[in-house]
Amino acid sequence: MYAIRESLPIQKKRLKINKSLALVLGLVLMYLFVAIGLPFLSQLAGFTEEHQVIIDEDIHAGEWFYIFVEQIREIEPRVRDTLKYTPGMEKVDK
Repeated sequence: MYAIRESLPIQKKRLKINKSLALVLGLVLMYLFVAIGLPFLSQLAGFTEEHQVIIDEDIHAGEWFYIFVEQIREIEPRVRDTLKYTPGMEKVDK
């Protein structure tokens, strides 16, 4: 019973990598995946035509803020009316 309770030390040989080296290696691997892997997978999946349409039509799909997109002038009334007439939203009389 005594032998079961006492754990034996197991020594594992580990490859110790410096944390900064691991960070740099991780960033390099991430860059390679984004620069090479994702375009290859996108082409393999057949999204090449859709990506070309986005480029040709000058669609700003990756914009973070709508202030950089000129199409906001066309969209703003739709968004305002959607918020105004959505059930459950407070109605403000003007």
